[in-house]
Amino acid sequence: MTGTKKRRHNKKMDTKAALRLASIDIGSNAIRLFVGQQSKNGRVTVLEDQRASVRLGKDAFSAGYIRPRTLLDLERALNHFRIICEGLNVTRIRAVGTSALRDSTNSRRVIEQLKKRTGIDVKLINGKLEASLLHKAVSHAVDIRHKSSLLIDMGGGSLEVVMSRQGKLITKESLPLGTVRLLSKVSRKHQYEDIAQWVRTPLYRLRMSLLGRQQTPIQMMVGTGGNLRALGKLCARLGLSRSRNRFHRDHLEILSQRLFALNLHDRMSRFQLRIDRADVILPAAVVTLEMMRIFEINEIIVPNVGLKNGLFWDAIERARGTKLPVRGG
Repeated sequence: MTGTKKRRHNKKMDTKAALRLASIDIGSNAIRLFVGQQSKNGRVTVLEDQRASVRLGKDAFSAGYIRPRTLLDLERALNHFRIICEGLNVTRIRAVGTSALRDSTNSRRVIEQLKKRTGIDVKLINGKLEASLLHKAVSHAVDIRHKSSLLIDMGGGSLEVVMSRQGKLITKESLPLGTVRLLSKVSRKHQYEDIAQWVRTPLYRLRMSLLGRQQTPIQMMVGTGGNLRALGKLCARLGLSRSRNRFHRDHLEILSQRLFALNLHDRMSRFQLRIDRADVILPAAVVTLEMMRIFEINEIIVPNVGLKNGLFWDAIERARGTKLPVRGG
């Protein structure tokens, strides 16, 4: 075998070797790490899945910039994640910042400082790319190939929405209806209608934009992100639904009434919620319920995936140089 052919052969073999990659989602309500390895036969093994409670959105949506104390917390979280990745011999780390970091006036300085102090190169992504990664994550978790599907990701800064038909992404939208952002707009009483008034008009416009005048019905709704998973868990824990991975609109209506009837401390105690989930669970319930009502959807599926998973699959595809088959493909 000549030297040139040998190099080509080795390169081809390398693309088939097991890949160990990490994705970091720097969101508005938390920072998330996902480390996975794809074997030669295509199976993915989850090596690490962690979350750090750093709420960038509290700064970004009130002060307009990331405060020094919050930046320090972010640095600590990323350094912790970097150490984990080094211990797992991760080949590559892909880290992205979403709504809160995008909206911060000092985002460039924050990214430069993170690179200098953690060694992790953070890239800002826009809402449209975030929505595309959502579609990628869901496609590998739920079989959406034969239905018209509405995919949503409930973040702290924005609501990402994807319209999919027969498994193909048709339209993607990004709305400023994130949970932390909505909390910054309402009074401390946090009544249902206080939040709903910020939500209904954008969602009605979204319906018209996605479905048009024919108003073609949606056959499946899929929700991702920690807020949706928390709602699913609560519906199951309270005996409203049989599974934490899907619940009906009626279940969410009952859960919403119970959530809004309690103060923050009582929600934490009665529903076993962290403090950084017990507050944002309210706008998450409002946005989800209003969306199900406006789009006339009775049930939502909640797989255990999010942006970090979409990032991982995207990184795998980039490394392999080919598009991977989705669930059922």
